[in-house]
Amino acid sequence: MTDEQKLDLILSKMTDMQSDIGSLKADVAGLKTDVADLKTDVAVLKTDVAALKTDMENVKKDIAGLKRMDDMIFDEVERVHEILNAHTADTLLHHPTYM
Repeated sequence: MTDEQKLDLILSKMTDMQSDIGSLKADVAGLKTDVADLKTDVAVLKTDVAALKTDMENVKKDIAGLKRMDDMIFDEVERVHEILNAHTADTLLHHPTYM
């Protein structure tokens, strides 16, 4: 192999390497864009999770409030039930007094 052939071979290999390096640079640029997009997605997810946490806390508070209301309603029903039981036990209330 002559020196000129050797030089041509080296230049050919360098050209191939430059092409490969150019492809790698494009791939790295694409990866940088993908990573930036992922960072944005993660930030949005963090915001969504925070909102969901707040919503869950509000739901828990609402459930606790409903439970308190349920207890109050049950207590009132029990109170009225006792009044009705006392009323039905008093037979004088069921007969007219004018007789």
